Amino acid sequence: MNDVWKNGSEKKKKVIVIGGGAAGMSAAWTLQKQGIETVLLEANSCVGGRLGGDRVDGFLIDEGADFFCHSYDVTFQVCKELELPLIRSEMNLGWFRGGKWSRTTPLKSFGDVFRNLPSFWKLGLLSPGFIRLVKDAKMNPEYHNFSSTCRISEIDEGEKFGDYLARRGVSETLQVTLGGFLEMTMGHIERSASAYMLAYVAEMLLNSDHIYAPEKGAGELTHALAKVCGDSIHVSTPVRNVTIEDGQVTCVVVDSGPIAADAVICAVTATKVAGIIPDLPEVIHQELSKVNYSQGCRVVIGLDQRPLPPGWHGALYPEDETPLLLDRSINLPGCVPPGKCTLDMLVGRERAAQLFPLDDQEIEREMLQAAMRNPPPGSALPNPGEGLFSRVYRWDEAVCMGPPGMFKAMASLPTKLSQEVSNLFLAGDYMEIPSINGALVSGINSANEVIKMLESRSS
Repeated sequence: MNDVWKNGSEKKKKVIVIGGGAAGMSAAWTLQKQGIETVLLEANSCVGGRLGGDRVDGFLIDEGADFFCHSYDVTFQVCKELELPLIRSEMNLGWFRGGKWSRTTPLKSFGDVFRNLPSFWKLGLLSPGFIRLVKDAKMNPEYHNFSSTCRISEIDEGEKFGDYLARRGVSETLQVTLGGFLEMTMGHIERSASAYMLAYVAEMLLNSDHIYAPEKGAGELTHALAKVCGDSIHVSTPVRNVTIEDGQVTCVVVDSGPIAADAVICAVTATKVAGIIPDLPEVIHQELSKVNYSQGCRVVIGLDQRPLPPGWHGALYPEDETPLLLDRSINLPGCVPPGKCTLDMLVGRERAAQLFPLDDQEIEREMLQAAMRNPPPGSALPNPGEGLFSRVYRWDEAVCMGPPGMFKAMASLPTKLSQEVSNLFLAGDYMEIPSINGALVSGINSANEVIKMLESRSS
């Protein structure tokens, strides 16, 4: 053990990481690579959080996040280091608009552009408003992406995306299309910061042919991180309190008692920080209150037959609350046993909140019945209870919505926190650009700050 991690009494330094999502595991992994004793405490029975990967009878299920955008620089580096091969995905989508189905396919050639023109026209993707939207998204690429170097906080001037759409004259047709594409996970996109939503437009629409995932699903990244974190992970261990005395964290309290710590990284969602660390200074509470999340509900059904028309990866219903339908096994055949497939159904916003109190079978039935009102042509949707299995995942905090002003506040938060509590650090996607990449970046950055703090104290 390097002497830099020992104090005068030769006692090893101990860092506690609270939360086993992407941010917490990347923080723990970074610390362990430097030989620092790390304890990761996760309240749930398994790690992963919104990057969770479930396994059922040979099926590999993404519980939350299910793809990586093309600017996920740190995510790609982590996958490379963990030897996780990535597969490039395609997006062949059906859209139910005005009582009829249309289809969009990846643009690989001029012929693809020509074949998509009728659908693009119907969806508002040929309108002057969309051209202005694309121009704005591409004009300042250093602000409109999800990379570790994104400078979005510099242009977070308080404008909501809804106000931006009105200012740029975006048609109602296109607004419905954008909502159908994003709101199943993002919540009310018109309330999010315009800069944040322009990043989504740049990533999800303009670079839709550069979407990636591990060959067995995004959840495989969780399993790989859990493996390298090893015995440092303690599941089913909720933190009851973090004790702060004289501007420093002294211990973390769990049901079995207090655990002394030289530093703590709190890697839970922003809304849960106050419950775990009630003694945080008021200025930190105020900044964290600017963060909010959408809601989402996901149902995954294992099947013997393709649920969607041949070649379709997904089907969207932008005009109502019918769930988004996905067949992940087309892009990721490695996530299902041979000859099998899955139907993923996602719904968000108020509809998700309405479903939360129902039992799993009722949620599956409600979603399938909604989809069967206007099924995609040539589809083979199952009846309730017909699948090989079904799983329901409720997300009360699905995706950070990135309201105006949040990015500026989070950019200054680490400095403010260090002035109040010298050995406490916050990590989570809300501290960067909300995404899997943002969560990983935040966890790694917080771990590196801990390392620098321990080095300075030892020297």
